[in-house]
Amino acid sequence: MVNVPTDEAVNFRYDIVTVIKNSEITKENRKEFSAKVKDHIVKDCIGDSLAITGMKGMLKVHWHADIPDDVLKVLRQYGEVLSHEVEDMKEQYEAFKAKKKN
Repeated sequence: MVNVPTDEAVNFRYDIVTVIKNSEITKENRKEFSAKVKDHIVKDCIGDSLAITGMKGMLKVHWHADIPDDVLKVLRQYGEVLSHEVEDMKEQYEAFKAKKKN
């Protein structure tokens, strides 16, 4: 039997994935740079499920929040935003529930 999550399963409405470019991110300092970005997001943005990956010159940040612009404002301080995708997880969940009923 599969457990279907309740409405409370979605703690924050939006799934946010942002890619930034910054030539100051090197192979040697990527972890330190990522930690600095992480600390800033956690301090200034309300959300959860933070994941940061990257490579030389770029970081990809994943975050769940109710206000997508908050994380965007923080990330603009660390580099040029190459992409910023926002998906409505509550809407996705409602579509899932409707599909399960049919």
